[in-house]
Amino acid sequence: MPSYDGVLKELEHWGSYENTARPRDISRLEGIRLLLNELGDPQNNLRVVHVAGTNGKGLTSLMLGSLIRSEGKSCGIYTSPHLTDIRERIRIKGKWIEKEDFALYAERVLDQAHSFQGKPYLSYFDLLTAVALLAFLEKGMQWVILETGLGGKADSTNVTPKELCILTPIGMDHQEVLGDSLQQIASEKMGITRPGIPTVIARQKPELMQWMRTELNQRSVPFVEAENEIDFIQNGETQTDRPFNGIWGIKWKDDTKLKLPRGQFLSLPWLECMRTAWTAFEMMFPQAIDSRGENLEILSSVKLPARLEYRKNVEWNGHHFSSLVLDGGHNADALEALALQLENWQFTNTTVILGMSGDKLQPVLIPMLEKIFRSCALLIACPFDSPRSVKPKELLRFLHVEIGSEKLPKTRTVRGAKEALGLAAESKENPLVVCGSFYLAGEVMQLLSD
Repeated sequence: MPSYDGVLKELEHWGSYENTARPRDISRLEGIRLLLNELGDPQNNLRVVHVAGTNGKGLTSLMLGSLIRSEGKSCGIYTSPHLTDIRERIRIKGKWIEKEDFALYAERVLDQAHSFQGKPYLSYFDLLTAVALLAFLEKGMQWVILETGLGGKADSTNVTPKELCILTPIGMDHQEVLGDSLQQIASEKMGITRPGIPTVIARQKPELMQWMRTELNQRSVPFVEAENEIDFIQNGETQTDRPFNGIWGIKWKDDTKLKLPRGQFLSLPWLECMRTAWTAFEMMFPQAIDSRGENLEILSSVKLPARLEYRKNVEWNGHHFSSLVLDGGHNADALEALALQLENWQFTNTTVILGMSGDKLQPVLIPMLEKIFRSCALLIACPFDSPRSVKPKELLRFLHVEIGSEKLPKTRTVRGAKEALGLAAESKENPLVVCGSFYLAGEVMQLLSD
């Protein structure tokens, strides 16, 4: 029986774009195709829903998976990145893949990869994709949801037949790989689509949506816009902006209305993911319209860690935090969603622990960071365990230049997440916000669980 720890060490030797500063080669897919071929082409025997976009991919995938299981169908889900455990990426029937199963399938993939002796090129993500597809086939999944890792057209996941595609909100991110304009990035992500295969599109920026309609029509891709299928309702009236602020419920285009559960945290990004996932689900299972009430109850409990995650009364190392927000968003749209949510919660005098990758220090993020800092009393610049992490002094230097010292809150630097939490605990009455990187959020989550 292969060792779980052993295969993890082998995988780490490949190195990943996520944990290093080296972009992976996405120019070719020969490697993943050959690897899968040698493994028996598991992807050709799966019913695949393919998900691409900039934000909301993971939560949309988990929501759709929950809805599929409500129909009595088994479902495998492949997402990235992981925060504390690599098995987060591969879910079987709603649960992380077992260590023994991961080790078994990973060893088969690694043995085949080693036999290539470096040619053709295989990335870390190629290997994990192969492990996931092999696991889904061996475990008999009736449906599989694949989230792209980076882009779409040349992503490792884009070698499978598919029955449905989903495009979540698209924004500026990974420009060094995907392109410098919104249309270039969207074109890469729309590369998952196929002529004749239906596609569900989440709400997009208006100028991008019109361009996407034209492009998809030219590519003979049938599509449905989730925004036209489901509306948000507030005080009995349809709302299109900021529906989480006093939202009453949702309404389908057939005039079915449902009241959302009260007392639960529903952010705008969460609602957008729900709308997209539900639109896709009812395209796959038209009979499910008779179970909307039960399915709303199912979706209301679906959350992803470190995505606008709000915890109350958190105990750590003898300290107590009354409010803690974990968010790994690192692009403009994600940071703006965080700023908007903090404003909606009416947070004041926050302590913000901020860590970022060096390639994310871009002026386009400044307006969103300024919004986050408006309610901030103390800003703690914190590194995380990755070569991509920017040094705290360099991060503060960037903020001083771009924002100005007079507009920044009081700042401190620390050597790591544990020291940052200790410093934040000195002002434990202030809401604590950890943001800027999924890897920083993961390290904080690990400390809290320990």
